[in-house]
Amino acid sequence: MAFIVGLGSLLGIGGGLLIAKGLMVSYRAFFRFPVLELHTSAWPALAAVLISFTAAAAGALAALGRVVQVAPAVAMRPDAPRPFHHVLPARALGWLKPGPRAMMLMRNIAGRPFRALFTIAGIAFAVPMVVLGLFWNDAMDRMMEVQFTLVERGNVAVSFPQPLDKAVLRDLAREPGVLGVEGERFVPARLRVGHRSHLTALTGLPPGGRLRRPRDAALRPVTLAPEGLTLSRMLAERLGVSPGDSVRVEVLEGKRGVRDVEVAAIVDDIFGMNAYMDLSALNRMTGDPGVVSAAELYVDESALAALGRRFKQLPVIEAVTMKASAITSFLDKVAGLVLISASVLTGFAAVMAVGVVYNNARIALQERAWELASLRVLGFTRAEVSAILFTEFTIETAIGIPVGLWLSRIVVELMARSSSNESFQIPAVIEPRTYVAAAVVVVAAALVSAWTVRRRIDRLDLVAVLKTRE
Repeated sequence: MAFIVGLGSLLGIGGGLLIAKGLMVSYRAFFRFPVLELHTSAWPALAAVLISFTAAAAGALAALGRVVQVAPAVAMRPDAPRPFHHVLPARALGWLKPGPRAMMLMRNIAGRPFRALFTIAGIAFAVPMVVLGLFWNDAMDRMMEVQFTLVERGNVAVSFPQPLDKAVLRDLAREPGVLGVEGERFVPARLRVGHRSHLTALTGLPPGGRLRRPRDAALRPVTLAPEGLTLSRMLAERLGVSPGDSVRVEVLEGKRGVRDVEVAAIVDDIFGMNAYMDLSALNRMTGDPGVVSAAELYVDESALAALGRRFKQLPVIEAVTMKASAITSFLDKVAGLVLISASVLTGFAAVMAVGVVYNNARIALQERAWELASLRVLGFTRAEVSAILFTEFTIETAIGIPVGLWLSRIVVELMARSSSNESFQIPAVIEPRTYVAAAVVVVAAALVSAWTVRRRIDRLDLVAVLKTRE
């Protein structure tokens, strides 16, 4: 036992270091760190080895305790048949009319209920590990869809070095390929509610705007109130406010006025902790009517490249953001992180499923070898004998996978909640393809285990097995 655990611990420590190095490379590329080195300490490895040895020793001592409690004379006799308890009323069994194989299956499950429960639990806990590795693709897809398709509907964003008269929007609209343009304004401000405060930027949007529309939890567009304040849900929770409450707004630009503004609505933003106001109302607070500090544009795809080059030459424009380029860059950098996490967790899940199914199948084969050999002598084929042994594991797998899929939803919601921060909110979304992929991985691992044990059944020495009971 000690040799196996020690060897496994060495392999685990080496694999963990490789995974950590891969994550460091991905993080450095994603966050553009000039230097990001991996520093490790001894205590995590020692703690992991100690936990592994403790679990293995507990299992070994439990088995050894059962062995030493058996009297030698009893140990030399064949095992007595296990007691069978009716799991269904006799009338139900009579109505179902189970055959001999079904009766053997029910007797075996009823005789070892804890083993069946632990097998189902092991399979069920393998499913969320695969889902955790794959759900990041679903989360990123949803984030991109909500933010860059439903909320930010333009494909070009420009910002100005200082607030300009909104007449600049007409000049932008005359540029070749521009199909729509809307002005925006970003004003630094501090929001206060009692002892709570948050420094953010008030976003002023035009009434009836179509190129940038905040959404609620049901992804419905929210119309900004003429005088009210619209907050993202995370910011509202930070300040402890809800619609109808009042927030003190301290504007840090222009006249730097202070005003109490009522919260009109709550929206569910993916990125940032945002506060929105009607553009005209925000300009009145700063004392600068009719100005904008940025613009959202919808440009014909064929004119994007030329317009981008022209905008970069105009001194009135401080920065230009092309949505397509931003999305491509973001997805390229995130792809490495998602690939590593998905590969690691999927590998762990496959190992867990193989370990659970293979170990239970091997134990069952060892315990029932005499019975299976007897059936072979009585005329049962190898396939029929294997079916008797594996039907139990098929049922346990069929129960464990749906339970695991249900657990996956809970685990993903907890993961999304803990991973969300002020910069972005992770949506707890799992697409059907992820559920299917997780189930396929676990089923494939179970089939590999079953195939390995089936080969042992095919090579079963009937004479040697039957002699072991004499």
